[in-house]
Amino acid sequence: MEEDKLFKYLTFLRDFSRVYTQQIMEGNVPMQSDLKLSQLKALYAFRDKDCITMKEFAMNLGVKFPNMTMIVDGLEHEGIVERERGQEDRRKVFVTLTDRGKEIRNGFLQQRGKIAEEIFANITDDERDLLLSSLEHVCEIFGKSFEDRMEKKS
Repeated sequence: MEEDKLFKYLTFLRDFSRVYTQQIMEGNVPMQSDLKLSQLKALYAFRDKDCITMKEFAMNLGVKFPNMTMIVDGLEHEGIVERERGQEDRRKVFVTLTDRGKEIRNGFLQQRGKIAEEIFANITDDERDLLLSSLEHVCEIFGKSFEDRMEKKS
């Protein structure tokens, strides 16, 4: 019975994430382009930086490193990122947002903030505090679970 509840909650979170992402995409003019959803999501890896290594990019996206070449190729083709080898260590590859990439990323983040404000505008302060506390607790539980899984794989 508890397992059924867990799957119900996880399904709700997945569905909420889909609707939330769709709302963000629909509300942002620069994002209304030929970009694929996966490319838009990839921009979130740059949420607090304009330049990251391929390794950081893969980690932020939760994608295996070998798949990154194809993702970055697509973003480069769209004029969203540029790729260059490190000056000091030629093995390192850096991915940098172009001006277009920054515009799309910033629009994505602005729209995300707007949607969050709309969500919080419709609930009381007590409900907001309960929601944030609950989400923090969920993240702690999932984080611990994932850490435990990674330790077992090592």
